[in-house]
Amino acid sequence: MILLLASAALAGCSPKFEWRTITNDDGRFSVMYPAKPTLDERMLPIAGHQLKMQMQAARAGDATFAVGAVQLPSDDPKLQRAVLDLLESGLARNIGIDMRPRKIQIPLTEDGKFVDGEALSGDGKVAGRSEHRMVSARFAIRGQRVVQAVVIADKPIPPEQVEQFLDSLRLY
Repeated sequence: MILLLASAALAGCSPKFEWRTITNDDGRFSVMYPAKPTLDERMLPIAGHQLKMQMQAARAGDATFAVGAVQLPSDDPKLQRAVLDLLESGLARNIGIDMRPRKIQIPLTEDGKFVDGEALSGDGKVAGRSEHRMVSARFAIRGQRVVQAVVIADKPIPPEQVEQFLDSLRLY
């Protein structure tokens, strides 16, 4: 009986993950979110341009799972790289982690095809606060989009939840 009560108490404390695949046509990606996401858009001054950034995010437990897509006016490699560098450095600075992205491949929705991407992860102190966060992120360029998928958590969450989200990202 005590074991049953303890199991029920622990189940009530663990975050609920209700995975669903969401396709975002403006951002040109699909990903599995652990909860129903919200959508926010804003114009950002980046590299001398006013660029639209769309952020789709869901919260589960102590973590936020988000994908941001910056729409570019062209597929100019210099602008693509400037936006990618800005997203990576901003995340690293805000969370207080070293910016040493590692090279990865991000799948496309077309079977067996990939684009080059970059990944950052670590944990650190939030800029200007005493709070700590853990972060895992992936970044990619695809045509006129720079995409960032990120999990930011207040407390450690199961790595398989982070991997399920990040590994489900598909660009088209």
